[in-house]
Amino acid sequence: MRFSPPLRMSVTRRGEKERRLGAFIGQHLADAQRDAPRPGNQIRLIARSVDSPVVKAIAALAPEIAAGGHSLRLIVAQVDRDALARDWVLADTGALECEVRWARNPRLIEAHEQLVLGPSACWTGDSMRRDPAKCDAYESFIGDSAEAAGSASASFERLWMASEPLLGPQPVVLRDPGQPAATTPRC
Repeated sequence: MRFSPPLRMSVTRRGEKERRLGAFIGQHLADAQRDAPRPGNQIRLIARSVDSPVVKAIAALAPEIAAGGHSLRLIVAQVDRDALARDWVLADTGALECEVRWARNPRLIEAHEQLVLGPSACWTGDSMRRDPAKCDAYESFIGDSAEAAGSASASFERLWMASEPLLGPQPVVLRDPGQPAATTPRC
């Protein structure tokens, strides 16, 4: 069955991408907190790597995500196991419950990055074969479509089951990636 969700599609320069994603995520968190805070909600994310702008936007909002009772499940297409274990820390101010899996299938690189924030909000970005540092990236923000978010969640869950566990489920010690680690990352 085909659906036609209300799309907000745009082409964004690299410097704007993290900011726009952060605003979209922040708005969802504020709406969820205002409407009916439900601890245990999961944010689902498929990204090229932990260096992807969408992962950086999540990292910047990690304290708010954790404070809202949300957890993170992340699937990455490209991973350096040593760097991930050493560098997978997000910010300075709290702990975010997360799990990370690696989608080993090389065909995943043809898929698009995807973020599911809740039952009616999701984002789709460039395909994972495209370097996130390049300009003019594709993005689609959907803030009010249960059908689109449900479809994105279903595809995430199928990919989750086929992916290899890397880290989690444990709290992440959060810090600024530019700062030296005070503790060993647990996620």
